[in-house]
Amino acid sequence: GLLNLIGISIIAVHGLNILLGYTGQISLGQAAFMAVGAYTAAVLVKAGVSFWFALPISGLVAGLVGLLFGLPSLRIKGFYLAMATLSAQMIIPWFFRNVRGDIFGGMSGLTLPPPRLGDIVFNSQQTMFFPIMLTVVVCTFVAKNIARTRLGRAFIAIRDNDLAAELLGIQQFSYKLRAFFLSALYAGLAGA
Repeated sequence: GLLNLIGISIIAVHGLNILLGYTGQISLGQAAFMAVGAYTAAVLVKAGVSFWFALPISGLVAGLVGLLFGLPSLRIKGFYLAMATLSAQMIIPWFFRNVRGDIFGGMSGLTLPPPRLGDIVFNSQQTMFFPIMLTVVVCTFVAKNIARTRLGRAFIAIRDNDLAAELLGIQQFSYKLRAFFLSALYAGLAGA
């Protein structure tokens, strides 16, 4: 169980590393984006969608919500960006607790059947270990290789000196939004 929690945290932290480590943007709302991923997967599973199909969709939905909270990133920096992302940490859990209790379960949350893959039922910490660790390995591989791509080099240029990066032709707004999207996508996967 402890290894599963560590694996889930590693997935979320890889997203935070893309945003904070590569791009230099501050986010205090990573746990809120995990909640978006968790509730998206839960609502989809409750609607009859397979968990394995809901997993990537929950990452994409969390990424889109991350884009929404990343929009102010071009105009504000530092402390003010931290406050903007902290608003996600306050607004999103409040939304899931207080709005549409029939969909999101209100204060008690949602109870779902365990995921299945053929005859295998993932209903214990031991059986959940393997899909979680597989996701950790894939997410680690992708996050490590992002730094080697053009996207990663643009992130690092923005982190090091955003004015120089813009003079080199890097569109800051586009790359900052991509960083917020990727960060929230990883958080959504971790939440699901």
